Amino acid sequence: MKKRNIVIIGISTGGPQTLRGFFDGFPLLDASIVLVQHMIKCANKSLCETLNSLTEMDVRIASHGETIEPGVVHFAPSEIHLELINNKLIQLVDGPKVCFVRPAVDVTMKSVRKTTGDNITGIIMTGMGKDGAEGLSHIKSIGGVTFAQDKNTSVIWGMPKEAINTGKVDYVLSPEGIRNKLISQIGRLTS
Repeated sequence: MKKRNIVIIGISTGGPQTLRGFFDGFPLLDASIVLVQHMIKCANKSLCETLNSLTEMDVRIASHGETIEPGVVHFAPSEIHLELINNKLIQLVDGPKVCFVRPAVDVTMKSVRKTTGDNITGIIMTGMGKDGAEGLSHIKSIGGVTFAQDKNTSVIWGMPKEAINTGKVDYVLSPEGIRNKLISQIGRLTS
């Protein structure tokens, strides 16, 4: 059975600009990407459309009950948490804020389970606060690979710094460095 690649990205302040650069020319990867960006709900559709125009990946707002797919970026909608059930199904949960935010990437990352059939990657990028530190630690504890954005390229070095302080981050890189490592580790989706 072919291993599935699941990538979870958490990002906040400075996110839209960073994501535009990250996904510009991004190839069709053999991975399901779940993107948790802290932002106001009315901006979800606009950012999704922008990212969709930049990458070969299919960027779409995640919906409840949807199965994650390779070649797709599942964008977590604002004001609701996103969990992965059995590392396959998206469940949108109207729970309390975590680290003062909803959706929280901690919730998404901590919902991922250890399986022999999945390669899990966690990425924390620019943002204020500490959302993602616990989630990244969880991903590391189940054998996943973890990344944090470096200080020099972060608009706000809060979330990446908190993640790095856990001692559970494998790579501290610029967005370009993270992107290049992902592409080389995962590879392109072939039909």
